[in-house]
Amino acid sequence: MKEQNYILKLDGDEHTSVYETNATRFRSNLRNLSKSPFIYLPLVFISIGLAFGLSIFGEVFGIIFLVIVIGLPITIYSMINLKFGIISLLIFSYFLGFNRFIKDVPLGVVMDVLLIVMLIGLLVEKWKKNDYSAARNPISYVVWIWIVYNLLEFFNPMASRQVWIYVIRGIALLMIYYFIVLHATDNLKFLKTVLNIWLVLTLLGALYGLFQEFNGLTQAEKEWVARDEFRFNLIFNWGRYRVFSFFTDPTIFGILMAYTGLFCIALLPGPFKIWYKIFLGSCACIMLLAMVYAGTRTAYAMIPAGLLFFALLTLQRRTLIICGIIGSIGAGIIFSDVRSVGPFLSTSNLERIRSAFKPSEDASFRVREKSQAFIKPFIQAHPFGAGLGSIGIWSARFTPDSPLAKFAPDSGYVRVAVELGWMGLVVYCVFFFVILLVGIRNYYRMKDPLLKTYMAALLGVVFSIVVANYPQEALIQAPTILIFYIIMAFIVKLKKLDEEIIKKSIK
Repeated sequence: MKEQNYILKLDGDEHTSVYETNATRFRSNLRNLSKSPFIYLPLVFISIGLAFGLSIFGEVFGIIFLVIVIGLPITIYSMINLKFGIISLLIFSYFLGFNRFIKDVPLGVVMDVLLIVMLIGLLVEKWKKNDYSAARNPISYVVWIWIVYNLLEFFNPMASRQVWIYVIRGIALLMIYYFIVLHATDNLKFLKTVLNIWLVLTLLGALYGLFQEFNGLTQAEKEWVARDEFRFNLIFNWGRYRVFSFFTDPTIFGILMAYTGLFCIALLPGPFKIWYKIFLGSCACIMLLAMVYAGTRTAYAMIPAGLLFFALLTLQRRTLIICGIIGSIGAGIIFSDVRSVGPFLSTSNLERIRSAFKPSEDASFRVREKSQAFIKPFIQAHPFGAGLGSIGIWSARFTPDSPLAKFAPDSGYVRVAVELGWMGLVVYCVFFFVILLVGIRNYYRMKDPLLKTYMAALLGVVFSIVVANYPQEALIQAPTILIFYIIMAFIVKLKKLDEEIIKKSIK
């Protein structure tokens, strides 16, 4: 009972930040403004102006208009209130796939702008308080090492300076999100809010993915798939469309469903109310079903890997029972001769799941093995690699004559080894090792059962993503990359929240 009271105190005014004070004033001003009848007058003029502009200039005007009227206030407020910015960016990252319908709008640049203004807000707040203690932890140190290593790649004699400028933006700038979340998370309430938004957004994606499966793709989606041969071959195989919801491809969608479903399962043994456990169980079932229809073999392997890690980490009776039941059901499906599971899993679905656990029989896996054997001598001979963006779409765009331009890494670790060398791969692996090490150490030193539940579940997600990054480039796309940085920050903050509870209990 005492621990619950301390948790409530952590959510109270005692830990209110400057951002929350500003947010309170902002909301108060909004309420006063909303009571005035004159607020409706500019809204009428805005609506008329939008309709008039659309009729004359078309949809481009509408997009520009919305950016100014909606995007500008959100951007400014994100700098004032980092918590608002963190949530806004997370929500925005889920809908980047809509860029296929609005080609002329660089949604990636919008993310960069939000990150930059939040970075400015963070620096201003740090300068005012002159307090940089939050970033003094092993995970922050290894993040800085990774950023500096990538910055030094500018001087790699094999690298293209032009490509480096494009690629470094997606590495150094996105990693700032970790420091922003680390600074802004000052109570359990905000941590819960972010995690629940993650779950709800993923649930929406899962539901739309199931809609695609049972109702078919829309005509606009079919046209988009057919517009590119590579995309068509990726999405339409085994005689059916792999669902991708409102994301850019089935791989991103399937991996997201896998680790978020795993997160829901890992929370089930925690000290939650029964209605929330029903919600978590329902989310897990829906997400894992959507994962099956995405047809991402990597996602299938993430579930047993994450569950095994979670079970070994916690070694609790309830955890072992839940993992044992799920593992038995999965093993029964994989290693038996079952041809279908009710109306949900057909023969083709089950065969694709089984192929994930029989890599020697999978043609794509054999191709991947040959590709990695081909590139291995190059990696061994170049300790610092060929430079950022030396393979993949950036190389095809800026250095099409390079022998690496057509090389497909099909693995996050292989990409790092080729672009940053085996030295970079060592740093990259140390990066993951430190995150897991700090998280495991924090878990065993924590006392509060609720916070320990969150920590164990987040570590299970991290481990599953680390595993998934071998057969796929699991960490280069949003929203996964942002969620991963959120998890990194929460691994640090959960321990600090637990320490505050212990201090309160001593007093």
